[in-house]
Amino acid sequence: MRQERKVVTVLFCDLVGFTSRAEEMDPEDVAALLAPYQARLKDELERYGGTVEKFIGDAVMALFGAPTAHEDDPERAVRAALAIRSFAEEEGIELRIGITTGEALVSLDARPELGETVATGDVINTAARLQSAAPVNGVLVGESTYRATDRAVEYEPMDAVEAKGKAEPVQAWLAVAPRARLGVDVFQVGRAPLIGREQERALLATALSRARSERHSSSRSSACRVWARAASSTSSIASSTRIPTSLSGVKDARCRTAKASRSGRSGRS
Repeated sequence: MRQERKVVTVLFCDLVGFTSRAEEMDPEDVAALLAPYQARLKDELERYGGTVEKFIGDAVMALFGAPTAHEDDPERAVRAALAIRSFAEEEGIELRIGITTGEALVSLDARPELGETVATGDVINTAARLQSAAPVNGVLVGESTYRATDRAVEYEPMDAVEAKGKAEPVQAWLAVAPRARLGVDVFQVGRAPLIGREQERALLATALSRARSERHSSSRSSACRVWARAASSTSSIASSTRIPTSLSGVKDARCRTAKASRSGRSGRS
């Protein structure tokens, strides 16, 4: 299987208190409860360009940046997490989400729909530790994800996470809400835009508006020059051809010339 080192963003999401609830439920009831929840999570993650690598009971692991990479994968992951949090709050569901960004070894030929592992590396363990430390209905992100998205997402600082198996505490931030965006958020219509580049988009919009204005002005100037040349030519030859000097009479003169030509042809015949 072909493998490649890639920078990926890993998202872990887990329901709060589901294990104790499932202990008292029939397996059929557990499946009926999980099915719509998992389907909604999958839709939200894929809508933002992510890939669900696996469901483990009520937990889900998703990747942004593998197998398909975008330049704004960290922001996509955080926005997907905030959308999932909103859905959970509407449905009265409690969950925790952890996100981090880092290098992983990616299997380019893996088929996640068949349960094959797409990525391996410490970045996955770190995301799982952040998810465990997140507050209820909270989205906790690591330092690399925070630095990649702090202009697009509002955060609150959190205490460093004492993660099991980590030599040093993991710096963490709590995602609050997306920052205001320019124009229409095209994620709302199911498309994948270039995001996180608000300043460049504003400059581009200004340049396009200026170009349209200059093109319109140039077109009007060209039309004026054409009419001016036509008026000048009409005035210079008016005495010999009896064409009226006013542009408003040019059309009438052409009509009279055409009628005279037809009359001449009729007389010759």
